[in-house]
Amino acid sequence: MEGPPAADADWSELPADLLNIVLGELEFPDLFSSAAVCTTWRDTARALRRLGMYNRPQTPCLLYIAAATGARAAELFSLADKKTYKARIPDPPIGERNMVGSSHGWLVTADGRSELHLLNPVTGEQIALPSVFTIEQVSPVFDHVGSLERYDLSFYDSTRTEYQTPQPYALDELGGILYRKVVLSCDPSQGNCTVMMIHEPYNQLSFARVGDNKWHWITTSFRNYSDCIFHDGAFYAMNLLGDIHRYTIGRYCATQDILFKDTSPFIALNLYICRTSSGNFLQIWRYGTKLGEETEEIHTTSVFIHKVDFDEQGTADAHALGDDALFIGHNYTCCFSTKDYPRLFAQPCLFH
Repeated sequence: MEGPPAADADWSELPADLLNIVLGELEFPDLFSSAAVCTTWRDTARALRRLGMYNRPQTPCLLYIAAATGARAAELFSLADKKTYKARIPDPPIGERNMVGSSHGWLVTADGRSELHLLNPVTGEQIALPSVFTIEQVSPVFDHVGSLERYDLSFYDSTRTEYQTPQPYALDELGGILYRKVVLSCDPSQGNCTVMMIHEPYNQLSFARVGDNKWHWITTSFRNYSDCIFHDGAFYAMNLLGDIHRYTIGRYCATQDILFKDTSPFIALNLYICRTSSGNFLQIWRYGTKLGEETEEIHTTSVFIHKVDFDEQGTADAHALGDDALFIGHNYTCCFSTKDYPRLFAQPCLFH
């Protein structure tokens, strides 16, 4: 004789330690879906990220904003399961921000007053960075009642030579001019995160730690930096000629080491640096054409990849990426091993 039917399992009663283990082993799409099971699972999923406990290798996701999602939501396309997930984003509206960086699962965005925020689109966490007017070349201008009216941007570098008179910018205009790229040293939820910024004028460098109240201008830095990555306790910045400089960050200053001096006869408009899963440094030269006079969008026509040899002070063509998948772009440049991220393409591939 059959017994009475078993009652449906109440998954919300799963012990907390077991739930942490299970959710901690999930890929992002599965973790995202699990947060919809119940309040307990959603809170646990958020806590895993916030406390730095969710650090398994993740197949990258592509984030974009679509008109259909509204100004306060974004869509995440998972390369793992080829599906799109909608993420609610806290104010200020994501559709009104500029994206100036992306690393370790966090975005760096500039709001309508050109202030920078770190944003985790999965958990909704947000961290304000030091104010824009603590950047060396930026000065706030107030009206007669003390309200912030605009910013003035001065045009000088470490020589302190004024190359032109300061220029005024509206509150929502400066961010699009000032920020070139922002790179994080680690997941800021794990603490002790340093933020490196490439900024105008002249693509110089400034840094701040999460929690600082001002940006620190690196007066020893060169000009015309195009890209930057963090590796082994230091930032590696490359300029538009292909030179690579290492910056080790102290409390209020940075130590510079010139690792590679390229001999390129011309300045590249789109030049990227990254490190492969096997430890090699790459220069990526990207060529393209603008799609029209009214847009900044560029159609890529060709990409050339060179492996850097620091000992010989030279480069060699990288004809293959091996098991790596390479991502290049304005916000971040990185290599992922398809062995560590098996849901990426099995063959060598390039995303841009």
